[in-house]
Amino acid sequence: MEKRLKTGLIFMVAAVVLMPVAILLKNSNETLTIAVLIFTMFLELIGLIFVILSIIKKRKI
Repeated sequence: MEKRLKTGLIFMVAAVVLMPVAILLKNSNETLTIAVLIFTMFLELIGLIFVILSIIKKRKI
C-alpha cells in the first residue's frame, strides 16, 4: 500500500474512533465536545487530502 494512502486511512480511522468520545462527552462538557468534534473534522480533512493525493499520483503514473 502506498505511504500517502496508508497515512490518509490512519487519519480517517482515528477520526472515526474519536467520534464516540465526543458523543459520550456531550452531557458532561459542551466546550470539550465541540473541541473534539472540530478535531475529528480536522483529522478527516487531512486523511481525505492524503487519499486524494494518493489517487492523483496513481493516475499520473
